[in-house]
Amino acid sequence: MRPLTYLTFDSLEEGVGASQVLEYVLKIAQNGRKVTIVSFEKNSPSEDIKKILSELEIHWTPLPFGKFGSLGGIYRVIRMSKEISKHSIVHARGNLSALAVLMSRNRRWIWDCRSMHADQRRSLSKKKNNYLIHRAMLAFEYVIARQSKKIIVITFAVIPIFKERYRINQTKMVNISTCVNLDKFSLQDLPALDIIQVLLSGTFSPAYDLELINKIIAEMRRITKVHVTVAASLGATESWKSVNYDSYVSVSHNEMPNLVAKSHVGFSIWNNHLGICLKSVASTKTAEFLATGRPVFVNSQQGDFKELFSKCDLGVVTDSNDDISVKKYVQEIMLLLVDREMPTRCRNLAEEYFSLEKGVTHLIEIYSELDLV
Repeated sequence: MRPLTYLTFDSLEEGVGASQVLEYVLKIAQNGRKVTIVSFEKNSPSEDIKKILSELEIHWTPLPFGKFGSLGGIYRVIRMSKEISKHSIVHARGNLSALAVLMSRNRRWIWDCRSMHADQRRSLSKKKNNYLIHRAMLAFEYVIARQSKKIIVITFAVIPIFKERYRINQTKMVNISTCVNLDKFSLQDLPALDIIQVLLSGTFSPAYDLELINKIIAEMRRITKVHVTVAASLGATESWKSVNYDSYVSVSHNEMPNLVAKSHVGFSIWNNHLGICLKSVASTKTAEFLATGRPVFVNSQQGDFKELFSKCDLGVVTDSNDDISVKKYVQEIMLLLVDREMPTRCRNLAEEYFSLEKGVTHLIEIYSELDLV
């Protein structure tokens, strides 16, 4: 069994680094594989995380984040490439980690594609040279798609797009969606409905449709008592300040299960006008809410959610922001909140599609396959 080197540009103390990466490597190590994780940290490495990792004999290489900007990013890629052993299996989470592998001598690696980065950047950018940058990024993604041994995608919706765009066989791609630790985020009874507790959590990137979120909240307030809590994760943007909220908390990921359990509903509404990049979106917060038995508002173009939600009746899918549609969305969520079977449906979907245990099982299978390369 070859050792595994897990590469991530995410800090293990912030956002998806805490909610996803840390959870993955702990489970992987428990399956008997020697694991080294390389991450970039803006602050001094946490002693608590050091202790958790050392107990499972996981070697952590926390590299200083360094400077922001393009030059800082290039330097991070170079530093990461120097930490890669040519004898290990490499799990490269994201495009920059993949670039670091390409600069190394290792050819036994997995591209963990968390987003259609080139398309998402183009949709959000306002720069005049956007077209040329987009074409260059697409060319780079083509190279890493072709050079990697396996590609992990987080939605089924993106598979046909990658198959045509990168001219690769579908068997090279494995769907492992955003995963949630079902032991931490357990099924909980809904709180009393005298005041509807809305929880807005995450990093609040510019991709979110905060205008529609505010319109839905306003309509909910019109017909019932509502309390909106913003829980921004470490490293969040300040976009949340435009939300009509009642209270604000900044919490670690370990505190999120309790916070979600105290809520009635969550939001994960991205701007539908972002286009094709939404095919590769599966927000972590949605999986966490569903695992706890809470319905979620999601936009219609986001990954596989429209199909899953329509089939299972466990949330509200948004596709417009006109007043009539907003009223319909609120009516739908209020009906779900009095549906006694709804929490169980949410949990069942999380267990089937977003289970950390199942996700790691698939990862172990991929690693075992690469042991023989």
